[in-house]
Amino acid sequence: MIKNILKQSAVVALSLVIATSALSQNKPVPAADQRAEALKKYLEAQNLEKAGNYPGAVTAYKEAIALDPASAELKTALGGLYLKHRNVIEAEAQAREAAKLAPNDLGVRKLLAQIYLSQTFVGGSLDKGKANSAIRELEEITKTNAQAKIDLGGNEPVPALAVVARLYLSLEEEDKAIDSLKRLSDGDASSMVATSMLAELYYNKGKYREAAAAARKAYEANPQSPEIAGLLAKALLRIDRGQEALSIYKKAIGIKDTAPGEEAKEGVPLSPLTFDYAEALIETGRYDEAIKKVLDPLIEKVRRDSPIFLHLINLKGKALRRQGNREETARVLEEALKGQDVSESLVVVYSLAETYEEMFKFDKAVETYEDALAALVNPDGTVGGGENERNAGVILRRIAIAHRLAGNREKVMETYERMRKTLGPKNFLADQMTIENYFNEGKDKEAYDLATASAERNPDERSFKLYRAQAASKIGKTDVTDEIMRGLLKNGPEDADIYLFWSGVQLEANQLKQAEETVRKAMSLEPNDISPLITLSSIQERQNKHKEAEATLRRALEIDPDNATLLNNLGYFLADRGEKIPEAENLIRRAVNIEPTNGSFLDSLGWVLFKQNKIAEAQKYIEQAVVYSPRSATLHDHLGDIYKKQGMNDKARAKWEDALRLATEPEEIKKIKEKLGKK
Repeated sequence: MIKNILKQSAVVALSLVIATSALSQNKPVPAADQRAEALKKYLEAQNLEKAGNYPGAVTAYKEAIALDPASAELKTALGGLYLKHRNVIEAEAQAREAAKLAPNDLGVRKLLAQIYLSQTFVGGSLDKGKANSAIRELEEITKTNAQAKIDLGGNEPVPALAVVARLYLSLEEEDKAIDSLKRLSDGDASSMVATSMLAELYYNKGKYREAAAAARKAYEANPQSPEIAGLLAKALLRIDRGQEALSIYKKAIGIKDTAPGEEAKEGVPLSPLTFDYAEALIETGRYDEAIKKVLDPLIEKVRRDSPIFLHLINLKGKALRRQGNREETARVLEEALKGQDVSESLVVVYSLAETYEEMFKFDKAVETYEDALAALVNPDGTVGGGENERNAGVILRRIAIAHRLAGNREKVMETYERMRKTLGPKNFLADQMTIENYFNEGKDKEAYDLATASAERNPDERSFKLYRAQAASKIGKTDVTDEIMRGLLKNGPEDADIYLFWSGVQLEANQLKQAEETVRKAMSLEPNDISPLITLSSIQERQNKHKEAEATLRRALEIDPDNATLLNNLGYFLADRGEKIPEAENLIRRAVNIEPTNGSFLDSLGWVLFKQNKIAEAQKYIEQAVVYSPRSATLHDHLGDIYKKQGMNDKARAKWEDALRLATEPEEIKKIKEKLGKK
């Protein structure tokens, strides 16, 4: 008896819906008996659909639509059935018919969004048109309800704004993705999907304070999630909250604190966050703790032929290198690589080769890279593409750099020719690196000729057009530069990157007025992007507009107050002019606190101390900077200056010789040669 009453109620309700729909669209309302028949067929179709009788359900829906052709709901129901059975063409046809009858109906919009989503990713490729169509429908749905959800065939419906955010990410429009997630999070602070995605996006954009705030919301809602705990911890690390980050890692992993002097009864448990915890210890300068309490105990437990062993060894090598203990680093990595399959241990091989480079053992570095390359190439010296091609490109690039650092130009050029054979004619790396090498050697005409030829051979590869524009400017063909850059503009927000590059080229050519006009165009397109502001400050500095340059950097800091690069740049800018030295030191120390192993930042701190005649302290920081960035010519040059200041002439000369070997910029090379008394 109850079932019959419920069924009758459903029929009456649906009858009202259909009648209302017809009236709202100014369509004639079917006769009562037709409506009753349409409703019966609708209910029959639903029952058949639930029973898995697809052909029968389709027939019943079509019969219902024939009885009431003005019903958008019936067409939407049939379209949804088609979509469930992957008949996208028929589904879209029904959805479009329904949209003509009820263009603002929520059910119709949801169906259209589902259809477009099903067509967005086909065979691993992205259909941008379908993605934008899906976004348009979903955005309309969320205008009235930011918390609206859409069924994507999973266990539970998904927030529509979360789907919008993912689509924007696929279209590489991160700012729009962030805006969508903020709207979702503002409407529901407990939304795990929104806050965790928002935190990750903020982190990837370098907005670490915002990332930490979003991750904390997600963490408070679900403190048991290791992924969210890890996201919060790594964001905290970047805003100088290392102790809190380590505490979160410990809690998530299950590490219990011990009293001072007390030995831990058990080792650190192996979990997905253990590696991140070890890396956090390294980032905060706790090298011995990372090695002795985490890495060594785990290395003893795991099998040598496992990926986990190689990961742990790589982290140990990183900690040892950060300590400046490169001989021990090389020994540990060499021992770990014995008996390993080179193709499965490439990360460790790279670390060993880089360690040799830092020890100025360039022949051993090349030998190590060659061992890795041999595991990837075919007998004829080529690679088959995919991951092997990418890895081979990385290795050959490092071989070329090692030869350059060793001062062996002939070997560098031979390596570029080898790239062309190994990587194949469709790979651009050899030409790109050759052009960059010409720039480094001051051979701008050769760079221009190669960039021109490469651009003609590969008209769809934008990098060669940019190289050609840069080289044209260097040899005085500014009209060619302007023509190329104008041709790359699309009259859209993506032009910001083009204007930014163009202004950099103009700055390099000392076209200061044009550079300022161009970078301001980039700023108008991306007002919250700090990159154009940094370029503008450099232009203003070159124009001797020191106060304006300082104001520009401060404006950038207002946008991103925890950006370590900005803090360092403003501090170094002030220190180099000998102004506001206490503030300069404070700014640089903040940058160092955020990234304590950044060689450039440590060098800045040493330099501002040097300016204050605090020579011993300056020496400590710049020596540490060289440990972290041993291939920086500037750092070796500064250290030579500090040794010279203290009368340590032999040590100063040795450092300047190192700087000369590493320098690539013509002006820098000239300055160092003058210190060495060379022509």
